[in-house]
Amino acid sequence: MKIILSHDVDHLYWQEHYFKDLYAPSTVFRNTKGLLKGDIELKLYFKRLKCWGRLHRLPELITFYNDYNIKANFFFGMNNALGLSYNYKQSKQWIDKLLDKKHQVGVHGIAFNDKESIIIEYNRFKELSGLKSFGIRTHYLRMAKNTHQLFETQNYIFDSSIEQIKKPFKLNAMWIIPISIMEVTLVNNAQLNQNIELWKANTIDRLKLSEKENIPYFVVNFHDLYFSNNFPVIKQWYIWLIDLLKSKNYQFINFEDAVVELNQSSF
Repeated sequence: MKIILSHDVDHLYWQEHYFKDLYAPSTVFRNTKGLLKGDIELKLYFKRLKCWGRLHRLPELITFYNDYNIKANFFFGMNNALGLSYNYKQSKQWIDKLLDKKHQVGVHGIAFNDKESIIIEYNRFKELSGLKSFGIRTHYLRMAKNTHQLFETQNYIFDSSIEQIKKPFKLNAMWIIPISIMEVTLVNNAQLNQNIELWKANTIDRLKLSEKENIPYFVVNFHDLYFSNNFPVIKQWYIWLIDLLKSKNYQFINFEDAVVELNQSSF
């Protein structure tokens, strides 16, 4: 089993949310509720309510991966919906930086059931990145019955919009490679859950199940936003996860190389 590390880039800066969506008020509400219930301390509460400046943690992840000599995949939005509110052109500088560091990038898809919108997002990303082939993961993993068919017709080489311990499967020329673990579904109420031992135990269970099911790729989806001291337990968990995977001598691979392997295999 090999490891694929991936990140959905849902936010860049606080100001992209001002007067545009409910991200800021929902952040205040969620953390106020957590404070009143005793889930988080007052100091952390005020850190999280600093509603200006940078939200993304791409520089921190680039440094982290450089130190660990690991490459990952990053998915960027090419349109807006459901709290993803940055202008897609703002992502270009980070797409270029990540590609320069030999990471891989793809589309964090908003459209999932409208052919014309899917074409627009595909073409925007192709122009920004300069890539000829790439994959997609939908925002909030939204899917319709015909989503994979629409993506395959658009020439995406892979999709990773399903969370399930399941082997990759193919639709014509496109591979569907499921997510194996994702921080926001690993424990209940992830942003407020400070029980690091529960995070670790659930992770071990997920790894054991993946090994039992003999899946070739264990796909981690970790939102870059959480690689921050504003979310100390989630960040601690992710660093622990990478240390655990390295200690067990798992090989790290990106989606693109996995697709090459799959096309050469008997799947």
